[in-house]
Amino acid sequence: MQKYRNRILLGFAVVFVIYVGLLIWGNAAELITHIRSFPWLLLAPVILLKFIAWTLRFLRWHYYLYVIGASTKISVFDSAIIFVSGFSMAVSPGKIAEVLKAVILKMKTGVPVARSAPVVIAERVVDGVAVLIMSLLAFFLAGDAINIGDYRFLIILSGVLLAGGLVAIQIRPVAYFGLNLLARMPLVNRLYKPLVEFYESSREVLQLKYVIPTTFLGMLAHITDAIGFAIIVSGFGVPLTWTLFLQSIFITGLTAAIGALSGVPNGAGVSEVSSSSMVSAIISPFFVFVTPSIALTIALIDGFFHKWFRVLVGTLTAIIFRDRLFPSSLEDAIADAEQEKSSSAIQPEQLPA
Repeated sequence: MQKYRNRILLGFAVVFVIYVGLLIWGNAAELITHIRSFPWLLLAPVILLKFIAWTLRFLRWHYYLYVIGASTKISVFDSAIIFVSGFSMAVSPGKIAEVLKAVILKMKTGVPVARSAPVVIAERVVDGVAVLIMSLLAFFLAGDAINIGDYRFLIILSGVLLAGGLVAIQIRPVAYFGLNLLARMPLVNRLYKPLVEFYESSREVLQLKYVIPTTFLGMLAHITDAIGFAIIVSGFGVPLTWTLFLQSIFITGLTAAIGALSGVPNGAGVSEVSSSSMVSAIISPFFVFVTPSIALTIALIDGFFHKWFRVLVGTLTAIIFRDRLFPSSLEDAIADAEQEKSSSAIQPEQLPA
């Protein structure tokens, strides 16, 4: 466990440096002034919405446990503890959550890590699908209220690639046709083996009959996040309207995607900068009093309750229930899981033609 603690501490150190730089870049004095002027009573519904979003995502998690045959071997309470404590792992570099959640689940249910680890992966994939669907809907419904200029083509292309990817996952020969094309392409062909391993381990949980209900839950969760963001924006004088709601869906969706793709622990700094930039580009043209410093303040407040409040709740849960989560045998179980993952890796000669 020592190396995992070190990775988590490293993640917090990276996050600290990023936010110090962000405060210097954003003029700390102005940011503090705007934060003090924010009507803090508005945070009550924001926090409530976060708990609703977590509940929806927990239902998705537990549904996936049903898919892999683990839900009958664990209580809903223990399932919830594992799910919520996983929030604390978001700050760590790498895939600690994938390993620890799968190992803890194995110790509770006996389900092999190779079968449960794809659930963690599927959660990320389905979240991405849900966010992209909602962002596309908001983009087309909002019309001129979301003006992103030349980036319009990238949004549409992302939707086409998403649809193609979902079709490929369902049809194994089509999936391998695309993977084999990738293997012949320079520079990106090194992704071939990891993608094949991902596809083979996740194909069961990414079947369409499971993707549809879990994506629907993800969409509902994203809607609650967007409503919370709109409420925070309204605290700076922007009226709560249907247009603001659509803009919030789009902004929070792209912010989540950029933060996830950045590789920075919990998207620290990256998501705030991208969110404030989109507020300035999409909302500020209609409300000139939303200055760049106010846009960054909005992003920082939303970032705290969307990301760091979650980490805090997850850390407290892990501490309170540490005896149920981290028994003395956990270290050996993690070592066995890493060995299992390494030995089960697909070798090139094993791959279908």
